[in-house]
Amino acid sequence: MSTCDRFGMKNVFILKNSDKQVYEINKEITEHGFSDFSPKGISSYFTFRYPVKNLTMFLDISRLDAGSTIMDNGSIRTDWCPQISNKPISENDAIDNVKVLLKKAIIRVVGNRQIIGVTLSGGLDSSLLLAMCRELFPDRKIYTYSCGFYGDDEFEYSREVAKLFSDKHREIILGREDFIGPDSIVPALIKQKGAPLHPNETALAYAEIQARKDLCDIVLSGEGADDIFGGYGHNLRMYTTHNGDNDSFFTYIIDHYRYFTQDERQRLLRPEYCEDIENELNVFKERDCPYEKENLMIYFIQRLHTRGLIERGVNALSFSNFPPAFPFIDEELVDYVNMLPFDLKIHCKDKINLKEINKLSYVEISEKYDTTKYLLKKIAESYLPENIVYRQKKGFPVPFNLWFENDVRWNLSMDIFQTTDISFLDGWKKFMVINLDLFIRIFSSYKLE
Repeated sequence: MSTCDRFGMKNVFILKNSDKQVYEINKEITEHGFSDFSPKGISSYFTFRYPVKNLTMFLDISRLDAGSTIMDNGSIRTDWCPQISNKPISENDAIDNVKVLLKKAIIRVVGNRQIIGVTLSGGLDSSLLLAMCRELFPDRKIYTYSCGFYGDDEFEYSREVAKLFSDKHREIILGREDFIGPDSIVPALIKQKGAPLHPNETALAYAEIQARKDLCDIVLSGEGADDIFGGYGHNLRMYTTHNGDNDSFFTYIIDHYRYFTQDERQRLLRPEYCEDIENELNVFKERDCPYEKENLMIYFIQRLHTRGLIERGVNALSFSNFPPAFPFIDEELVDYVNMLPFDLKIHCKDKINLKEINKLSYVEISEKYDTTKYLLKKIAESYLPENIVYRQKKGFPVPFNLWFENDVRWNLSMDIFQTTDISFLDGWKKFMVINLDLFIRIFSSYKLE
């Protein structure tokens, strides 16, 4: 039997028309080749930024869905899906219990390792991890690593937190050449992963390279906290502006969640690689899908987003031979938080104007009335300065728009693309296309004739 864990820290790949199971997709491809790139995998990358569920980027290879096991008779058993509910519990009890579980998760991950690294953005999740590490391991060395970019960084916040809890703080400044230059680590990361990279993956890897030079034994990451504790406020309020059943809600979500529009995909890709796969991925038809509409998006995120997020973190860590280290997706912690009331994740502020709220979009409702990751913020109040706990969340500020502003064409491989025109894309999408093109070029030499 082979098992895939819940969130992609251990993948199991399956060769098409074969019982053979593979644990390193890159080694399988480089040793035995493949017949073609997967249209479904490419389309998933354009929608989700990762191949999701059982998809890969190669036509000949699928993989086990998260939380599944291949039995000895070849059948696949589902061992786990998110169990999301709204069990009543007091806020104070929830705070106390989550605090205990998160500490236990950190202790489990760190073990006896003596030099602890933490990738520190200066945001809530990584800052709370750092603070709790200092509380739990007062006599161990703790080093922190922050990435920024020329003219665009959040170092002021990470410095503030590092001064409170870190023994050594490193700031890594990156530029365009670190992502696409001749000495970039991106090709090596792609080849190791056997898939294109998420835009943030490269920065994580550079930070962890420095941690390895500093002789860290482990590097902790705050990845997964948004997925479990309610960090994607706009998405989690989408249900407020939808009327209809679960199937139409899934379509509604995809229409708003899809990273590249269908028109952009059709303009970029050759028709045979442009496949509409979203309906095949309708997780709202699954047995374990929650019935409460407000919980559907949490289920969607944990089934279709979290695994890709963790896989990018694992790829970056393993590049410097670090083990996975994600306390926020500890199984005991996830199971407990998933049963908590929605209001402890996305907390609606007092004094709501009901007449006004009915006129707002889900984005406006989230921005005006909600506190995201409410429970985690209440825990963090006893550890961190208020300006860190409650500052406006900002996505990782890679300045792709600035870097690729003048790039209107790119020498894309005509193996899957049908144009070299990228002028209609923003900077983040340009990087994703360039990244996919690099992936195609790296693995095309292993394609069987």
